[in-house]
Amino acid sequence: MQPWHRPAPSRATMTVIGQGTVTAKPDTVMIAIGVRTAHQNVQEALADNARRTNDVIEALKAVGVRPEDFETTAFSIIPTYEHPDGAAVLSGYEVEHWLNITVRDPKTAGSIYETAVAHGANLARGLEFRLANEQTYYQQALTLAVKNAKEKALAIARTLGLPLHDIPVELKERPTSPPAPYSPIVLSASSSSPPVQTQDVTITAIVEAVFAYSFIS
Repeated sequence: MQPWHRPAPSRATMTVIGQGTVTAKPDTVMIAIGVRTAHQNVQEALADNARRTNDVIEALKAVGVRPEDFETTAFSIIPTYEHPDGAAVLSGYEVEHWLNITVRDPKTAGSIYETAVAHGANLARGLEFRLANEQTYYQQALTLAVKNAKEKALAIARTLGLPLHDIPVELKERPTSPPAPYSPIVLSASSSSPPVQTQDVTITAIVEAVFAYSFIS
């Protein structure tokens, strides 16, 4: 008769996703504005665009935007065509110059728009509210995400009556989805200062955690 012995416990794992979210009042606003000009002659379109773009920059400097807070994000020359009798005929050129402007005081975002339009800007994209020290808030969200993952694992283990090792054997961050891009809109020179409502910035962290638990096979 062979001796009987208690089988050694073996380990299995469960994988859970934890998410943590922190909200905060923004201290910075990113504004994307552009200047579009159109002429039959490409040199005229370029010269007009350069003049109007410089007018916008100088006007915004005059109301407090610092030189280092301007960034050119796109510049394009686009030929335009007419189609008489179905044939493509070159009719002129459009030039676009896009600027990102960092606004250090969110309450001034509306007046920044108004000043830009008054001095030649005729394109805009949506505002992006930001935090100057976003990493501090992300670390808080990351802590909450890890706690959330552990709470989920413990809840599953309690439900199934499993002895859980509450320190994960594997833990990794997951990327979060970036905000959807805004489509350009055309601004008119008669536009007044838009009533910009400050929105809280939401910082999200996501982790994938693997927890081990024991069972008797």
